Amino acid sequence: MYRLRRKGSTLWGETPSVVPAGATSVPVFFDPTGRRWAKLVAGFLLIMVAIAGVLAWLTPHAMSPTWHASTNQEPDYPERLLATGDPESIPLLGTDEGFALVRIALVERENGKVYLADPFSDARFRDATPEEVELIGDHPYVMERFGTPGEKQLMLTFDDGPTAEYTTEILDVLSREKVPATFFSVGENVVRNPELFRRIIREGHVAANHTMTHADFYQHDELRNREELIATDRIMRSTAGYATRLFRIPEGDPDNKPLTLLQAQQLGYLQVDMNVDTLDWSYEPGEEIPTPQLDGSGAIVLMHDGGGDRTATVDMLEDLIAQAKDKGYTFSTVAPLIPADMQEMLPLKTVQAGLADHATLTASTMFIVTPVTLMTWLFWFGIAALTIMSVLYVLLAIIGHRRQQKTQWAPLDADTCPLVSIVLPVFNEQPVILRTLEALKASDYPSLEVIAVDDGSTDDTLAIMRGFARDWPQLRVLTQPNGGKSAASNLGILSARGEIIVTLDGDTLLEPQTVRMLARHFTDTPEGRKVGAVAGHVKVGNRKNLLTAWQSLEYISGICVTRMAEGLVGAISIVPGACAAWRAEAIREAGGYSHDTLAEDADLTLTIQRLGYRLVQENRAVAWTEAPMTVKGLAKQRLRWTYGNIQALYKHRSMILRPKFGVLGMVALPYSLLATVIPLLFLPMTVVAAGLSISAGNWESIAAFAAFVAGTHFVISFVALVMVKESFWHLAIVPIYRVIYEPLRAYLLYASLLQALRGRAVGWYKPERTNSVAPQPREVDQLLTPK
Repeated sequence: MYRLRRKGSTLWGETPSVVPAGATSVPVFFDPTGRRWAKLVAGFLLIMVAIAGVLAWLTPHAMSPTWHASTNQEPDYPERLLATGDPESIPLLGTDEGFALVRIALVERENGKVYLADPFSDARFRDATPEEVELIGDHPYVMERFGTPGEKQLMLTFDDGPTAEYTTEILDVLSREKVPATFFSVGENVVRNPELFRRIIREGHVAANHTMTHADFYQHDELRNREELIATDRIMRSTAGYATRLFRIPEGDPDNKPLTLLQAQQLGYLQVDMNVDTLDWSYEPGEEIPTPQLDGSGAIVLMHDGGGDRTATVDMLEDLIAQAKDKGYTFSTVAPLIPADMQEMLPLKTVQAGLADHATLTASTMFIVTPVTLMTWLFWFGIAALTIMSVLYVLLAIIGHRRQQKTQWAPLDADTCPLVSIVLPVFNEQPVILRTLEALKASDYPSLEVIAVDDGSTDDTLAIMRGFARDWPQLRVLTQPNGGKSAASNLGILSARGEIIVTLDGDTLLEPQTVRMLARHFTDTPEGRKVGAVAGHVKVGNRKNLLTAWQSLEYISGICVTRMAEGLVGAISIVPGACAAWRAEAIREAGGYSHDTLAEDADLTLTIQRLGYRLVQENRAVAWTEAPMTVKGLAKQRLRWTYGNIQALYKHRSMILRPKFGVLGMVALPYSLLATVIPLLFLPMTVVAAGLSISAGNWESIAAFAAFVAGTHFVISFVALVMVKESFWHLAIVPIYRVIYEPLRAYLLYASLLQALRGRAVGWYKPERTNSVAPQPREVDQLLTPK
């Protein structure tokens, strides 16, 4: 038995630091050495140190440039260079000769000549012409444009992809028309659609860098901007063995973005501009995009394969290709624009990706793809599971309820009914014990005995029970040193003479018909397995605030629908000790209540199922209980329940997915396991993803899911209320039900996990009794139609 001591007294509910004295087995998850937690913490720290070491070694490699220049590689150099002149009035050279390629050049003066030089090497691009020298004046740097498509040469470019729908459609058009194009790809979209990116390369198109997140360089620091380009480059290398130095500034306009231009150039990239902007991004879905009119001159056309609905872009593309072909245009990528002395700028299609490249792709996939994939899977799994299980539970509950109503029960009288032993374990129940005994005395069952076991109470509970026994011969009062609820219950069971044992809690008020409603299932003798236990209907009797009203709805919907459905298919996993009847031979064959889980009723239920007995639910066996009225009290009670149920599930894990145990083993227990494991693993990710989605304004899907869940719960609650003729005011709780349930569930799951990992034995929590149970008036005669 549990020896729970505090300041010289023995109290139900204190946490023992050692294994219960006299117990035949240690509690599930209990660590007798006391070293498990230290080992887990040490192991976790070791793993974290190893990960930190790998990251410390790998991160500098992953963040280092893929194209190596010889000088001026400090991240702040572009800003320092621009500060030497006036970034608002940079001389623009080469506009007469070209527009396609753009770069910043240093101005060097030597022996009366002016040269345009590479800011990031010792190389000089070329001599400045006399006209350019005059334009340059004393400016320290200039912006140069060069390169232009030939006459009737059309270069199609697409920004912001790849995307699953529109890039695929565009590639299909290009393939059908045998037209090459250039795709300025966003790194995170390459991560999302790697196969599409590989198709772009495989079909002979050119891919170029459009940053990792379509970033505005003026909104971030230089380190972030550098990584926008480097990460995208490495992802392309890892995805397709492809490397490119071609680049386009997100949203274009390089003339007014010298910092972006210079930061990209510092890392080895070359800006590619355009001269025909379709403005396809500015049209609403369904609007027709005008097809650009070609005048025979060479053109680089800007379109988009991502960033929105591009259906109209695909339609316009087909018209543009047809028009260009009619006018004798040829098509090419932007590769022919690269001058002969800059061939190193051409993309490479057979690059050997390195460890840093693969690490970048892996990390990006974990942050970009994995959460979305998991969230999508969890969303649809949740929808499917909720829909299927809710429909099944409701249908089965209705069938089970109607079947019980139509059952012809044998009459129970004093001469024919079996003796029922009611076992009442109590500890410090002075405020409520008198009402509990009076309710038992009012039972209409003709043949019963009550065995009240005092578990070393320190108040007047024992004296009150002994006084009550003097006037009621059916009551026997036993006492023992404080040993815990399961030990007190087992003492009562050993002392019971009845064929049927009914259990309840010290604060529980049984309605007069409850014992009879429970006992009749044991006198019925249908073919098949014997009834081993009957679960009653526990109701909240102190509906005095929002928290207890919430618990009332939870009890009604969970018991009347869920357990009734489970009973029909032999899948009841918990017969609540607060209102239950047990076949005496079954409970003794099972060894009574065990000491090794806190959910001793769930543990006993599964043990009896293993022994081959049948379990049923009886909604007309009503017991009124006192529910916690504070958040703290509710959290303590539910922590014991949750932890105990996890212990019981683990203890009986061999039943999971065993056809021998029918629906219980193949459906109910696996579903309980998933309902525990999935939130433990993915709840933090779900909360973060939902928060990010709402902050980004994408709240519609979350609202729709919440509405679906609330609607489903409304249907279940409505059916339950109709079945037991309860008040419909409970439906007002449905909209806010999850507001209480979800945070509570998160706390309980992680607190239970922590308790299991720490390996400590957890004591029984007995809430403070307020004697506030007030059974609600109802149509008893309608509920108890004689059969």
